[in-house]
Amino acid sequence: MISIIILFFIYSSNAQQCDQISNVARFDCHSEKDSTKEKCLARNCCWRLPIKSANYTEKNSTGFGFVSVPFCYYPKDFPTYEIISTEITDFGQRIQILKKQTTYMPYDILNLTVDLIYETEQRFRIRIYDSVNKRYEVPLQVPIVEKKANITDYEIKLSQKPFAILVTRKSTGVTLFDSSVSPLIFADQFIKFSTRLSSPLLYGFGEHQQPLLINVTQEWKRLTFYTRDFPPMQHINLYGVHPFHINLERTSDNQTNVHGQFFLNSNAMDVDLQPLPAVTYTTIGGIIDLYIFTGPTVQNVIQQYWDIIGKPMMPPFWSLGFHLCRWGYNKIENIISSLERMQKADFPLDVQWTDIDAMSSHLDFTYDDEYFHGLPEFVRALQANGIHYVNIIDPGISSTQPAGSYFPYDDGIKRGIFMKKFNSTELITGKVWPGTTVFPDFTNPNAIEWWTNIAEAFHEVIPFDGMWIDMNEPSSFIDGSTDGCTDNTFDNPPFVPHVHGDALSAKTLCPSAQHYLSSHYNLHNMYGYFEAQATNQALKTIRKKRPFVLSRSSFAGSGQFTAHWTGDNQATFEDMYFSIPAILSFNMFGITHVGADICGFLLDTTEELCIRWMQLGSFYPFMRNHNALGQNDQDPASFSWEAQQIMKQALIMRYSLIPFWYTLHYEAAMESKTIIQPLFSEYLNDANTYDIDQQFLVGRAILVSPNLLPESDIVHAYIPQDVWYEFPSGIKLNSVGLFTDLNAPISKINVHIRGDFIIPMQIPGDNLVLGRGNPFTLIVAQSQLGTASGNLYWDDGDSIDSIETKTYNYLEFSLIDFNKLTINTLVSNYKDSAMRLDLIKILGVNKFVSNVTVNGENYSNYLYNIPDQILVIYALDLNMLAQSSQTIQWTFST
Repeated sequence: MISIIILFFIYSSNAQQCDQISNVARFDCHSEKDSTKEKCLARNCCWRLPIKSANYTEKNSTGFGFVSVPFCYYPKDFPTYEIISTEITDFGQRIQILKKQTTYMPYDILNLTVDLIYETEQRFRIRIYDSVNKRYEVPLQVPIVEKKANITDYEIKLSQKPFAILVTRKSTGVTLFDSSVSPLIFADQFIKFSTRLSSPLLYGFGEHQQPLLINVTQEWKRLTFYTRDFPPMQHINLYGVHPFHINLERTSDNQTNVHGQFFLNSNAMDVDLQPLPAVTYTTIGGIIDLYIFTGPTVQNVIQQYWDIIGKPMMPPFWSLGFHLCRWGYNKIENIISSLERMQKADFPLDVQWTDIDAMSSHLDFTYDDEYFHGLPEFVRALQANGIHYVNIIDPGISSTQPAGSYFPYDDGIKRGIFMKKFNSTELITGKVWPGTTVFPDFTNPNAIEWWTNIAEAFHEVIPFDGMWIDMNEPSSFIDGSTDGCTDNTFDNPPFVPHVHGDALSAKTLCPSAQHYLSSHYNLHNMYGYFEAQATNQALKTIRKKRPFVLSRSSFAGSGQFTAHWTGDNQATFEDMYFSIPAILSFNMFGITHVGADICGFLLDTTEELCIRWMQLGSFYPFMRNHNALGQNDQDPASFSWEAQQIMKQALIMRYSLIPFWYTLHYEAAMESKTIIQPLFSEYLNDANTYDIDQQFLVGRAILVSPNLLPESDIVHAYIPQDVWYEFPSGIKLNSVGLFTDLNAPISKINVHIRGDFIIPMQIPGDNLVLGRGNPFTLIVAQSQLGTASGNLYWDDGDSIDSIETKTYNYLEFSLIDFNKLTINTLVSNYKDSAMRLDLIKILGVNKFVSNVTVNGENYSNYLYNIPDQILVIYALDLNMLAQSSQTIQWTFST
């Protein structure tokens, strides 16, 4: 009788711990695909069907991101850690926590150290690691803070038992981090922790094909982070890993603040999102190293994040032009034909590319002398006309060529820079385009010199201007290696995140493979990062100029070294749409020189789609038209005469704005400002902007509203409450602060300039090199108060150290009092530039202009358009560097 009472008491107690948890507050205790009641209860977790409610919709878990309310979840009394000691340190606090019993994952670590680091006023860092044994940590060079910030915008509270951390914003009391929602699990190959979110409005968490807003108001989502070669598709882990997000905080007075989080961890991981709202990180290695950025604006958060991972590179000037490529030129005559029709149709072009079909037997650093005969001379001829050349390089180095015949392999063997099998001196081999291959270990100290030497040897044959590093997830056509993988816990961990292919070795190397720094298990997600770093350095050494690198795979901080494109997309309107949230997200991630394959890589495009995509692509930071083997030609000149004229107008629009684009890149590199940004970044208190990802801003000044639908001549767009002028006409918009239908025939992309901004422009040339000396123009878009401002950065476009040595020109433009424009030259050390201003177009001039003066002298070359309220001052031929300050002024008739 007594035993029955005891059992009843235990059952009732467990039931209480389980039944009081609502659907949205359940945290998954068995996120593997084969969850069952028996397995769940074996972990001492709860097994319950979801509680039925009006807003509950049951979904089946597929492991592809479609997840729902977990049946298996943690009870409230699940064993976890408690604080056993706390000490004050110079950086903040150091806490010892202890768990008294192991849980369900092998090699549970019971003794942990927690460092709470008050790094700056807006940046807080949490580090949780093994108190006894040193564990792998991400080899990213981050700032080391040893002195606690005196003033902070955050407040920290601790729960002793169970251990939890609460971070709130001091000014509002809003929760920024709260780990009390779920137990902390910290085993050797399984680390899991959760935090409450401030709102269900999330952005970031890349690289995934998804809308910009990750709205978890009602949905449960799973995002997996493990670099993988796979065409962009929703719910699939893709080429890059960026465990960073931005979360909006709505306050009671309808004001919005923003904070961000960055989980510095390079192991394979799942991120689960649920409508509590909450986020759960599950990683299979390393430590917990979490940054919290308090903003409070979007740009503040991004600046605080880039302070950790590094600012974007300053690209070479020529890389801002139009790039043309395809896989499947097949022979040099087809490239020549493409270029000839482009030139005949007067299309501007800056960069010609070749893909793997130009290689000899797909061997890196070779070219096919039969089908691409004369390629070295062809490239030199391009360069003589101001056109640059970029070739593709894959990381897989052929290991089957005759001894002494293939320098990249022979020299790599000599230097010992290829990856090895687990606990062996034998090289690990996979299969890529050239057949059996070995893989460089770019963490090896000898790898950069090896990479530089083999690239330099090829550069002496073909003087390429940039390098395209592809397949660097790293990708292989087989799983693991030609010899399979081991059965150790690297290759068979106790938990595998929901990667595409179900195994960490799927179409890549065995996780047990060895790098110089650590195992591939730890470094897989950083392979592209280290290759980009090595390639960037190699190009500096070889060309002695600013490097251009394009990498498919990326990690947090890759933007310091490389540009990025969004991979093997398809020629569909849907893929064109998804390019916008991808580019917006990568700007947040610090890779600002980013684009998508215009007109689509896979499948044949259509004329309508390619026109629309060329219009949109003219506002990508990185603009390349590229498609795949077997598809029809899709260079602009391959379409009808009518289509060519429309595409040409889009390109002219881009080229005229290059001074503005170049200045934005300077601001990204120096001031941590994004180049492309979502509307909510500038209109944070306008809830209408939170889910807009079919429009975007270039800088803060240009609103782009492309047509993303087939057979449509209307764009349903949101025009924020502000002053806007249509570009290029300059006509002021009357309907603002609302959704509206904009006329968008096939010949038009809707672009608007925001009041209070001055846009520097230039008359385009055949390419950026040939057009550098052309005159400049200014578009002055007045605010309601008659003000506007802008700036211009200008250098030789190629020098590595232009910024460091101040060998550049920097000008600021300012309009005040409706009628006084000043040009202030703050730096004028780049003397080789003829910076002549030819035309100024002032928008929103609502009074008749009777007189114009330039530096105090009357000037007669001006026109005032009364209906459109536009003042044009032309034929100026004004040397903008002639004086430190110059003034253009106009008077109104009374």
